[in-house]
Amino acid sequence: MPAGSFVIILPLDKDYKVLGYYFKDGNSIFEVTSNIFLRLHLDHSKDEYNLLSLKGIRLFSFFYTLQGKIARKASSIIIGLLLNENDQPEKFRAPLKEAAEAIEVLGSEVLDMPQDKFEQVLKDIYLEHLEPLTDILKPEALRESIINITKLMLSGGKKERSIAQDLLKRVENRDHEKISENYESAENALKSLEYEKATKLFTKASQIAEELYILDIAEILKEKSSFSIKIPNLSKKRNKLVQDARNSLRNEDFHSAYEAYKKASELSKKLIDFEKEEEYRLKSKALEEFYLVDKKYK
Repeated sequence: MPAGSFVIILPLDKDYKVLGYYFKDGNSIFEVTSNIFLRLHLDHSKDEYNLLSLKGIRLFSFFYTLQGKIARKASSIIIGLLLNENDQPEKFRAPLKEAAEAIEVLGSEVLDMPQDKFEQVLKDIYLEHLEPLTDILKPEALRESIINITKLMLSGGKKERSIAQDLLKRVENRDHEKISENYESAENALKSLEYEKATKLFTKASQIAEELYILDIAEILKEKSSFSIKIPNLSKKRNKLVQDARNSLRNEDFHSAYEAYKKASELSKKLIDFEKEEEYRLKSKALEEFYLVDKKYK
């Protein structure tokens, strides 16, 4: 489970501003220094998602370009999670995007909001959007979400009350449990490299969530479905680049080799496969240096 979260905003009149932090256990264990900001900003100039490994902690972050009225005062935000070693970054792609959109809705007032007040808001956003997906997709958590929605609808008009009654019946029939079942089956399909099956199961879970009016969860599941269908093609392209790099090495074409490894590293980042991203990036860097030395003395 992540240890906490942080949000950086990029105003138009200065470099950046740290809006605030949320730490799960209440202890301040991290600070965005100017050096960390520069590293994040540089990495995000290439990819919207990024994993930065620091001493004892990993930062998984998302770069979000702001729209609407707030864009008149700030260009973008970087929202990040403090991950532990056993946390899998790919599980937080969609939740980070959801959280960024929730901050955008607050408008330009976040720029002038006192840090302690924003941190109360960030806590709510964290608990709503950034808790591990496996927790919010447990049947009891889904049931509670739907019951809360029906309470709001029962105080509305005739149409809303009718929808609420239908939702209560579907909860009694345990329809919400089908979301959990399809999600778990989809995750197992991903582990078995059955990407088409996983995509269909995520989509099915998303459709049920939408029918039950838990729209934030439906959106997260749609994102996972969309990402799953891209994995085979991206993986195929990456594997070809790695093979091209190895072939170039056999032919002592170091320039082509380091370029192929560099592209393979970039694709690994899109796949949220940061172990391979680091491997291919380091190989690319080493081969580039070797190429420059070899070129100099030829």
